[in-house]
Amino acid sequence: RTESIGTEVPLSVKSKPKQIVLDSMEKSMVYYKSFSKYLLKTTPKRLASKKRNGIKLQLQKMVYHKSETYLVMEVSNTSGITFETNFLKVYSVSENKKRKASYQRLEMKPIYICNYPNKIWNGQSLRFVYVLPKYVLGDKEKVLVELQELNGGRKVKLVTRL
Repeated sequence: RTESIGTEVPLSVKSKPKQIVLDSMEKSMVYYKSFSKYLLKTTPKRLASKKRNGIKLQLQKMVYHKSETYLVMEVSNTSGITFETNFLKVYSVSENKKRKASYQRLEMKPIYICNYPNKIWNGQSLRFVYVLPKYVLGDKEKVLVELQELNGGRKVKLVTRL
């Protein structure tokens, strides 16, 4: 027999449901994803477009939000052959028509990519969002978007001033 001093019974502590703790990078990725999905639901406009070999690359929106730039793009395939993407790169190009030596092309690395297509079947159009660090084009600067095919020679280059 055990002796006890009081008649109190310890309260059972109810465990709180675990909250998912996200660090700032994960929160940013979740936010990029949700804002990109929102942009994909909006009605598309055409800022610039380039068609080559049945592959059409279209820049539909350029949105500045917080400290990022969101590029909404669409790729369409009417070539009759499936287009497998190797890469899509975005460059900031500055050039001077008078001086051919002053040509500069800087690649802008994406922070986040939403719905990037690996394969575009014949007759298919796919929209996706590229999230880049915020940048503003200068007077003589352009944006160059380059889409290259995997194991093939097809390449589409879209140049725009905005």
